[in-house]
Amino acid sequence: MKSIHFFVLTLAMLCACQPSKQSNLYTVTGELDDSTHHGKKIYIMRLDDNKYIDSTFVEGKQFVFRGKVDTASYCRVDVSYSDFSILILERGDIKVNLKEHISPSGTSLNDELRRICQEEDSILKYVRQKQEEIRKQYSDDIEAREAMKKFMNEVKANLLARCKGIYNLHNNDVVGYSQVHSYSMRWLDTNTQLQIMSTFGPWLKSQKSVQATIKRLEALNKTSEGMPFIDIKGVDADGNPVALSDYIGKGNYVLLDMWASWCGPCKGEIPYLLKLHNQYKGKGLTVLGLFVWDKKENLKKAVEEEGIVWPQIVNVEGMEVTDSYGVDGIPHIILFAPDGTILKRDLRGQGMIDTVAEVMKKN
Repeated sequence: MKSIHFFVLTLAMLCACQPSKQSNLYTVTGELDDSTHHGKKIYIMRLDDNKYIDSTFVEGKQFVFRGKVDTASYCRVDVSYSDFSILILERGDIKVNLKEHISPSGTSLNDELRRICQEEDSILKYVRQKQEEIRKQYSDDIEAREAMKKFMNEVKANLLARCKGIYNLHNNDVVGYSQVHSYSMRWLDTNTQLQIMSTFGPWLKSQKSVQATIKRLEALNKTSEGMPFIDIKGVDADGNPVALSDYIGKGNYVLLDMWASWCGPCKGEIPYLLKLHNQYKGKGLTVLGLFVWDKKENLKKAVEEEGIVWPQIVNVEGMEVTDSYGVDGIPHIILFAPDGTILKRDLRGQGMIDTVAEVMKKN
C-alpha cells in the first residue's frame, strides 16, 4: 500500500513540475468600429523575418486568433491601413487595441510593452511641448539653438538612464527586442547605442533586426563627422560608369543628396539644393545626387519634373548606401570637405543652407 501511495505521490509531483500541454496556447482578440471588414482574412506577422505565423477571419466587428507558441515573438496584426496593432505573441489571452496600435494587454510581457510605450509617448509629448516653448521664448536664432541644444542634452541623459533601466530587466527577451528601434534608443548617439547592445544576451543578439541595426550603427561610426568618405560606384544618367570618388576628394566641397523619385521629403529638399547650387556653383561647392532605392528608368523623368541640374549617380541595386553609410532613410544629405572628409551629416532645409554658408565663408 505504501509503495502505491509513493508512486501516486511521485506521479503527482512530476505532473506539477512539468508544463501543461495546454500552457503554450494563445488567443489574440480584437474589435473594430464596424463590420466593414467582415469576412476578411487577416494575419499575425512576425516582424523579425516578416513571416506570417497565423491567420483568421474577421467575424462582424471582431476577430480571434488561436494557436500554440513556444517562443514569444514581436508581431503585428493588420486589418487595414489605420487598423493595426503591435503585440508580443506569447501564451495566454491577449487583447489588442487597433487604434492605439502599441497597447496590447492580458499577459505579462504585453502589459510591460504597453507600459513602456505609454511612458515613451508621455516623454515625447513633453519634449515637443518644451521645444515649442523654446521656439516662442527666443527671438534670436542663435539663443534658441543654444537653449534647444541644452534641453535636448538633458533629454538624452534621461533617455540613456531609461534605456539602461529597461535593459537591466530585458536584455535577452522580446520586450528588449521591441525597444531596439524606439525613440529612446534612436535619440542616443551611435556609440552609446552600441554600448547598450553589447549587453544583450545571446537570443536578442541573434535576431535579424538586431544584427542589422548593429551593422548599421557600425557603418555610421565609420562615416561619422571627421571620417573619410567611402566610395560608392554606379552609373550616370546616360549609363556611363561613375563613382563618388570622381567628385569627392577632388578639391571642392561636395553636398551629396541621397534621394529617390517616390520620396516626398526628398523632393522637399530640392529647392534648397537648387539655391545652393546656383549660389556656389564654380565657387568651390558641387551639389551631387545619389539616386537610390528606386528604378533607374525613373531618374530622367524625376530630374526633368523637379528641375534638377546637378550631376547624378545611380545606385539602385542592393543596400550599398545602408551598408556603407548606415543610412536607413532618405533624404540623407552629407557635406564633404575638399579632401573627402565628412563635415556634416543629415542636413535639411534652412539648416543646411546656414551650414553651407558658414563653411563657404571660410573657403
